[in-house]
Amino acid sequence: MCPRDNGHEIHFVHFGHSFRRDNDGVYDTHMHQHAFQAKRKIIYRFYILQERISKELRVRMNEWKEIIVLLNAIMSWQKNWFPAITVTCVTSLYLYMWLVNCSILNMIWTAGLCAALLDCIVCGPFQRILPPSSWDKDKERTFTEISEWVADCWVTTKLYMGRFFNLRKTHTKLFHSVLSVSFFSLLYIGTTFNNLFISYITIMGILLFPGFKTKSEYIEDSLQRYAHQMLSGDDDDASS
Repeated sequence: MCPRDNGHEIHFVHFGHSFRRDNDGVYDTHMHQHAFQAKRKIIYRFYILQERISKELRVRMNEWKEIIVLLNAIMSWQKNWFPAITVTCVTSLYLYMWLVNCSILNMIWTAGLCAALLDCIVCGPFQRILPPSSWDKDKERTFTEISEWVADCWVTTKLYMGRFFNLRKTHTKLFHSVLSVSFFSLLYIGTTFNNLFISYITIMGILLFPGFKTKSEYIEDSLQRYAHQMLSGDDDDASS
């Protein structure tokens, strides 16, 4: 054992391992380096998987890139009247479903039929009608950012789901308790409220969330101005 005093810390070597001792105790520096290297390997694999998925998405969705960029513009509220398009389309769809009162299976078959017809139109006549000059560098950058964001969400979700299902081996009681409470809560909500209304609120929130996120400062300033005008109007009425 070879101790080395370094101010408030003492470094010493024992059987090929480097240790550090300070006021908090003794630490194995080799173990810390091994943990740091393992974390770096996980981050590197995460990055490589994200890049691979992003490239695959750009290749597979190449024919849909114009539609994807347009939908991104609508969901991010690049124009002030874009939220009205989202609200109108979703509300009209759910109003039709409520009036027709179709079953869940018929809804799935109808959605599949619409998706197949839309894919046929986008991959066929739409590509021939669309001029090549309509695609520019800004749209390409937006399409790349969307692909990277989707890949990041997919890899992150897969990582956390893997960690959660690992609890089945390491913390069995916690795993089954979380699952039981979650499914019981969803069952209670489903039996208490109308399922169509819950799905309407959920879909509307998901589609409007990106716009709220990008326009949060603008919305906050607008609400503050509106509240200030209301308060000032009340003060004027009270003074008069």
